[in-house]
Amino acid sequence: MFYSAFGLTWELPFLCPEMGNELPPLASTTADVTVCLGDVPGSLTGSIEAGPFQQVTPDTALFQFPGTARYLVQHGNQITIAPETNASEHQVRLFLLGTAAALLLHQRSILPLHASGIQTPKGAILFSGHSGYGKSTLLAIFLERGYTMLTDDLAAIFLAENGRPHVYPGYPHLKLWADSAAKLNKSTVGLRRVRDELDKFSVPAKGSLEATSPQILHAIYVLTPSNGPDLRLEPLQDARKFNIFLDHTWQKLALKRMNRHAEHFRQSVAIANQIRICRAYRPENPFLPHELADLLEADFQS
Repeated sequence: MFYSAFGLTWELPFLCPEMGNELPPLASTTADVTVCLGDVPGSLTGSIEAGPFQQVTPDTALFQFPGTARYLVQHGNQITIAPETNASEHQVRLFLLGTAAALLLHQRSILPLHASGIQTPKGAILFSGHSGYGKSTLLAIFLERGYTMLTDDLAAIFLAENGRPHVYPGYPHLKLWADSAAKLNKSTVGLRRVRDELDKFSVPAKGSLEATSPQILHAIYVLTPSNGPDLRLEPLQDARKFNIFLDHTWQKLALKRMNRHAEHFRQSVAIANQIRICRAYRPENPFLPHELADLLEADFQS
């Protein structure tokens, strides 16, 4: 089965409904990424640990999620998965499209930012921030307003030949916490939990066309809960813009072990120097997602 995500054609040995419609079989070319099921070693020779259950060399990364699978990511074009007995197929796909995809993008010199995003006439607008800060909630609101989905949770950013930052489309699925779904009047009945132990659900992006081509990056809004009662934007400058990439890059602990630290620094500076980056402060309680969307929309439309 062939799919498209993050600017790459993926060949998978199983169906992956999260990635949307299958592509026609490739006739004369090979896929950019080949995923297979097979044996994965328990350790890598000469590797350095880069966090729990993870080992990394410059061109290979090995990680495991107990109860689910071991993953071997190699050379930016191959992922081997060794599922555990009785592992949930959904969770096997979840970590393929998250951690494994992020490591593979690093290997291909594509920056994986922890962000969701939409396509607008101004270009790509990304909502970054830590888990639970409202990235996917904002995405769902903007989809209801007629914007085109670009990506959820993982934004693949690259520098084009002209040096301008662009974002590849992800795949047409988003993840919503139950309380966020309730605020948006979205029922979670019949939806699959992202992980059995989490009150978070996988939501097909129905009713909205997903972007099909890379979008020039216009702005990043960093969602930041605060104790204050007001919604407000704080434009960032200089090093504070660069630090956003240090804070919110997927698998940032692996960068030095992959000999990618200098390249990540270069990419981050080049991107930060060309786009608008703001902290978007919002009350911790109550969370006002529609009002926050109004504030951001007014800013990126101006």
